Amino acid sequence: MELDFLLIDVFTDRPFGGSRLYLFPGGAGVGEGLMQKLAMEMGAGETAFIVPARGPGSGAAGLRVFTPTGEIPFGGHSVLGASFALDELCRHAGEGEPFLWDLEAGRFTVERRQEHAKPVYYLTQEPPVFMGQYFQRGKVARTLGISEDEIAITGLPCEIISTGLPIHIVPLASLEAMAAINLRRREADAIARDLGFGDLFVFTCEVEGPDSAVHCRMFAPHFGIPEDAASGAATGALVAYLVKHRLIKCDEHVRIVSEQGLEMGRPSRIIAEATVRNGQATDIKVGGTCILVGRGRLDVS
Repeated sequence: MELDFLLIDVFTDRPFGGSRLYLFPGGAGVGEGLMQKLAMEMGAGETAFIVPARGPGSGAAGLRVFTPTGEIPFGGHSVLGASFALDELCRHAGEGEPFLWDLEAGRFTVERRQEHAKPVYYLTQEPPVFMGQYFQRGKVARTLGISEDEIAITGLPCEIISTGLPIHIVPLASLEAMAAINLRRREADAIARDLGFGDLFVFTCEVEGPDSAVHCRMFAPHFGIPEDAASGAATGALVAYLVKHRLIKCDEHVRIVSEQGLEMGRPSRIIAEATVRNGQATDIKVGGTCILVGRGRLDVS
């Protein structure tokens, strides 16, 4: 079996920035076991396979997303990268029509807009679900290898929110604290026993970029990802958090830019939008640009 793949960097407009995605456009004949082996071999945070949609005549395409250690029901940068790939391969019918994707977590829509003469892809995420706060601040600080004061001084909670995938959001006071993070796997395992997952999406409102609102880092050791350079699903949950805790100006419509991946040398720029109703974010969209870095073919016979 020969399998073609695309190497795409998502949430960036230059090679070797953003999140790396291996996308297999012809995933229909690939078994689940081989998909997992390929994801492990490629070693990216996410490897995705375009497959037939679950329902016939739906107008959607199916997408399966794997990390090096297992399949996940939803992956933000995989959905955006797959939409970009259909454009690159001239397989998307209908100019201006949205991309429809069937994933295990449900159906998701992506729209393409031209901004500053570049196509930007926006994924509409599910309505936010606030799954509760995590009151073990000391455990979180030990997991990150920092002082508990760096969390406490913000006056904000550690909170689990889902807009398609549960995300554990952790506030920090400063860029200095963000740079000092040294993730400890054993302590992350302790959080995983409490929550069912030990991954952390850490942010501060101190930023480096002139148009950025937040600076973020994502650690997902239980998905085989020591650190992720750009996290679409997590950014959607973060917007819901920022609106809930009034950390950004909440007009009827909000739009922010999140910077991520700087500590990894893979700078990312993630755009997030939402409508605000009754003090909560709805209609959350997360977007960014993509760039094709390479193409290849694997012989797995």
